[in-house]
Amino acid sequence: MYLDRLTKDPGANRASRIGSLAIALMITATLTAPPARAAAAPASDDRDALSAPTSYPDTTHVYNGCHLSTISYLAHFLSQFPSEHGEPLIINMMNADGSRKMHTLALISWQGQTWCRDEYFGVFALGCPFEAQPNLKRISAKAEAQLEKHALMLIRTEGMPPRPEAPARISAEQRIRQVKEATRIIPFATTIFWVRNGSQEVPLAFFRPTGRQIAVYDPPHGTCMADCSIRDDAKVVALVAEHLGYRADGVRQEPTFATDTLVAAANSAR
Repeated sequence: MYLDRLTKDPGANRASRIGSLAIALMITATLTAPPARAAAAPASDDRDALSAPTSYPDTTHVYNGCHLSTISYLAHFLSQFPSEHGEPLIINMMNADGSRKMHTLALISWQGQTWCRDEYFGVFALGCPFEAQPNLKRISAKAEAQLEKHALMLIRTEGMPPRPEAPARISAEQRIRQVKEATRIIPFATTIFWVRNGSQEVPLAFFRPTGRQIAVYDPPHGTCMADCSIRDDAKVVALVAEHLGYRADGVRQEPTFATDTLVAAANSAR
């Protein structure tokens, strides 16, 4: 599911008055600009020894976490191969039941060719030269088709399981554990906020990919991105929470990452 810019949404007026929050809510999807490259030691950029780009398999996954996996991958890939290019790419992914939903891949260059990397199925070539300013509609369609072929091949020949789906219902304990895991994946400083939703509190992970962008991860919905001039993080989280359907009666920042404290807090509002 993809919700267009907030200024086009019927509920945009309040946010516009508060501070020009031009928000694009992407359920399990997207980033409007490449993440900042990691400020690590100079990389060797030794591409000649590799016939395919490194996939950097994830050590952990979170529900609806394709966007987080993608930006984490790009941070690693671009720091290791600074002469290559990379950015998130949104496609319509085919589900096991035949339906489609928005999904984020990493679109990268590799030795002059175009490749993609998927959270679960790794890297695959698109079979075309890399373009600095690609036709994203055409590239997305090609990536959709190639991902389906690539995933099916891995499932049939290597016994890989199909992509797991997030459960329809997520408990309070599962929510906080997923949010906490997300903070370990996100390659930017991340804060957990608690949003009061009636008699309960909902944990959300908040981070700023760039100086003008904000992002909020919520396990049932995925990652929400926005261009935003508001500097009050709690206010931004409240606005995003409202557009995700939460009441946002109050917002507080989590001061500690202690597991016992977080799980206890998930069960009741403070």
